[in-house]
Amino acid sequence: MTAMKAINPIIIIDLRTWNWTGIGRVTHGIYSCAQELENDFDIFYIVNRGVTPSSKRNIIFRSKPFGLGEQFEFNKLFRDFDDCSIILHSLNFNVPFWLPKNVTQVCHFYDVLSSTDEFKTIFHRIAYNLYIRQLRVCKATILAQSDFTVTEIQKHHPLYNVIKCPHGFNNYLENSEFDLEKLYDLTNPYFLYVGLNKPRKNLKGLMEAYLHALQTDPTIIYDMVVCGPIYDRTSHGFDIEKFVKSDPILSRRVHLLGFVDQEHLFSLYKNASLYVVPSTLESGFSYPALEALSCGTPVLLNIYDMYNFQSSKDEVFFFDGSVPGDNANLKTVLLSKLQEQKIDQVNPDTCDVLKRFSWDKVTEVLRQVYLNR
Repeated sequence: MTAMKAINPIIIIDLRTWNWTGIGRVTHGIYSCAQELENDFDIFYIVNRGVTPSSKRNIIFRSKPFGLGEQFEFNKLFRDFDDCSIILHSLNFNVPFWLPKNVTQVCHFYDVLSSTDEFKTIFHRIAYNLYIRQLRVCKATILAQSDFTVTEIQKHHPLYNVIKCPHGFNNYLENSEFDLEKLYDLTNPYFLYVGLNKPRKNLKGLMEAYLHALQTDPTIIYDMVVCGPIYDRTSHGFDIEKFVKSDPILSRRVHLLGFVDQEHLFSLYKNASLYVVPSTLESGFSYPALEALSCGTPVLLNIYDMYNFQSSKDEVFFFDGSVPGDNANLKTVLLSKLQEQKIDQVNPDTCDVLKRFSWDKVTEVLRQVYLNR
């Protein structure tokens, strides 16, 4: 990339997480906010070659987030803009280890990993600590996605300037119906989970609670469907496949689908009777839960998520998972929902939770953050 002359300050937003599963949807939303602000600010985008969005304002990086050569590419970028004031807007943990004096940083903060202790190796812990140190040194502005995240940051990593900024929500799912019986052998009503298999996601607690329910009441009509990269990190977390196969009851009632085609998600959400977020530690934002609500399916979440998900209607339900490792209330609430013969569906057009997650609000937060950096 050749050197550019730009208006001070310029905004550089790192969009290399565009194709990621969860944060990718957030990346799309932040890009839509930035487009609304292009008349007010000089904005450029870091992307990988061949990845949309296509823009004349793209800065092409060869490196993936956390990838080989990333730090060298950041350094070269800063040299190209060395006569400008820069705001680097990062959407993930991938940040430069060193920032010139003309660069300030805005960074999104999702999960406080010190609370979860999910570091796979000592090197992951070191990298995380370096990230936190860099945010302190450069006095970064932190965009936290809920009151809970703000509290956790203050508890574990007091940082310079933390602003609550829940993400917006756009439903990117295509309203396409598929035959789930033919594709996945789903013949019974079912509860659904879509997501990762990490300790804080509490799939072990979900499976134990579901098994407890089936043992308590064999007449339960609902199966359990689990989608996502659920076979990853079993040495670090929970081997869900082994757990399900080892029990004759679960092996008949639990459907481990793993990754599913994006085009199938709408049908999986829409036909679910309830979407379950069993996490013992969340941060007030579950994109799959919002997708489920947008498809007409009610959700069950940890009481921590009441910060952003509390509803005036019977569309969102909560269990008390405030004590990590204690799944007693999850078992009680899940059993109660499983024993309901019919669970009312959601009207997405009147769902107050969906209206709460607005990208227009995020746009205005970004406008003020960019002005004040």
